[in-house]
Amino acid sequence: MIAIYRIIAYFGLASIFGTMLYGFRYDVGAPISNLYWDIGLYVAYITPHLVMTRGWFKWALWGKSGGSLAERRVYITVSSVTWLFVFAIQRPLPGPAVSAPEWLQFAGVLGFLLAMRSFFEGSTIPMLDGLFGMPGSTMSHSHGEETPLLTEGPYARVRHPHYQAVVLACAASLLIHPHAAQLLWAAMIALTFILFIPIEEQQLLTARGQAYRDYQTRTPYRLFRGVW
Repeated sequence: MIAIYRIIAYFGLASIFGTMLYGFRYDVGAPISNLYWDIGLYVAYITPHLVMTRGWFKWALWGKSGGSLAERRVYITVSSVTWLFVFAIQRPLPGPAVSAPEWLQFAGVLGFLLAMRSFFEGSTIPMLDGLFGMPGSTMSHSHGEETPLLTEGPYARVRHPHYQAVVLACAASLLIHPHAAQLLWAAMIALTFILFIPIEEQQLLTARGQAYRDYQTRTPYRLFRGVW
């Protein structure tokens, strides 16, 4: 079972980038009703996904507001399986498209690969195992004090380097697939991460207190240096 979960976890993480690189379905002749389907599909996916990160939900289900290895495994499994299901049943969207030259699409691929490199900067297999809640691992990337507060490396530049990498990957994917369907899905994914930042930071302030306030002072930018 551990081996199966490891495959699900790593495959699920790769699928976040893989779907954007592969591209979302586009058909200039598709009915406009597909737009409502895809938006509703994404809302139906992301709502329980976000609820599962909330402290009150963890308390109700697990008896504590902080994270645990078991809680993380459930979260990762649900997120991975449902995301692949969403990608499988999303419908092609109509709308405008741009005939991008090959060199621009190639630049998009390079930008996408650099965004992935940024996402994994400083990561090790034990750290990723902790992120996924692998049995026997040391848990990482939690709001609560059960994990160290990450402040070095990419976290010394901006407070949410993983979110930054996903937003950049979304932008690069538009050069690879310059059409309305990719624009909608890239925008929904990027906005989800951006809008979640204030919620996550409030959770971190509640759990970490002055330690996180000091980190905010040392690293003032959330996503992009000099911007926000």
